[in-house]
Formats: sequence, structure tokens, C-alpha cells
Amino acid sequence: MKMLKIKDVVMVALLTAIYFVAYMVGSSVSMVFGPFGHAISPGLCGFFTGVVFYFISRKIGKFFQYTLMQAIVMILFSIMGAGYIPWIITSIIGALIADWIASRESKPAVWKVAIASGIFHIGQALGAIIPSIFFMESYKADWIARGQTPERMDEMIAATTGVMGILATILVFALSFAGIYLGHLILRKHFEKKEAQAA
Repeated sequence: MKMLKIKDVVMVALLTAIYFVAYMVGSSVSMVFGPFGHAISPGLCGFFTGVVFYFISRKIGKFFQYTLMQAIVMILFSIMGAGYIPWIITSIIGALIADWIASRESKPAVWKVAIASGIFHIGQALGAIIPSIFFMESYKADWIARGQTPERMDEMIAATTGVMGILATILVFALSFAGIYLGHLILRKHFEKKEAQAA
């Protein structure tokens, strides 16, 4: 199991910047689908950024690569005023699990990277799902204090609890999983060429 070096940290940071821009685009697209769209926005992000996630796996391939990536994303959101402790916790836990699945070897199977991406983005989605289920009132009050309306929060909670919460979790995983295979399709020839040159 290889650990990150300084040059790897720099590359992860640069790739995370690309990921973050795509995340913002994915979030904007998800708003078209209302509160449920917001609930599955991590999955849309996972789909749109599968190529970045896959590239990191093949280009860096070291433990803590996804945890570092997630930490940078959470820091950026916190700077923007959208940081939320439960979201940060579930996101980092998801990233650590993703690293355990796909970062212990330099070139894991595509399906391992796809599962890792699914878990990584479910971690982000659970940042809204878990508070909606286990401490709804404080969650609601926190975001109303930040400018959300009570009606909007009721809609958000409805979209992340019960059957809707289960459906959101499944869709986030499926979209993120599919994004890796899309990334693999886009980058396969690039990495095959690199491997052939190295041989």
C-alpha cells in the first residue's frame, strides 16, 4: 500500500479543482428536479466526474487519495458558507471507505473503482439523509438560520427520508458507479497507450 507524496498531493488538489467545478455544474443541473434533485446531486456529480475519479485511480493510485480529495471539497464548501458538520463527517467516512476499497493497489479493477465512487458519493448524500432522519428539528433550524425557508426545508426532508431517502441513496450509488465506467471508456485508450510506451 503506497502513501501519498508531495507531488501526489499537488496533483490531487489540481484534479479536485476540476472535480469541484463539475460538482457545481451537477448541483445546478440537479436543481431542475427540485428537492429530490438536490438529494441525488452527489450522484449526478459522481456521474459527471467519473473521468476525474478514474484518472486519479490510474494516475496516482495511492492510499488517502480520495480522503484528501473529499477533505479539499469540504474545505471549499465550508469557505463558501455551506459547511455542515454531519455532512463533513459522513463525507470523510465515505472517502476513507472508498480508499480502503480502491486505493490499496495502484491499478485496481474498474469495478472496485466504481464501487469506491459509489460509496464516496453516498457519503456526501448521507450528509442530508442522516440529519433528516435522526435529528430533523435541529437540522431544519440550522438551515433556516442560514436563510432557507421552513417550506423549503420541509420539502428537503421529505425528499431524503423514508422511501425517498432509500431511492436517493440507490440512485446516487448507481450514477456514481456508471460515471466510472464512462470515465474508463473515455480514458481507456490513453492509459493503454501509456502502458504500451512504458513496456
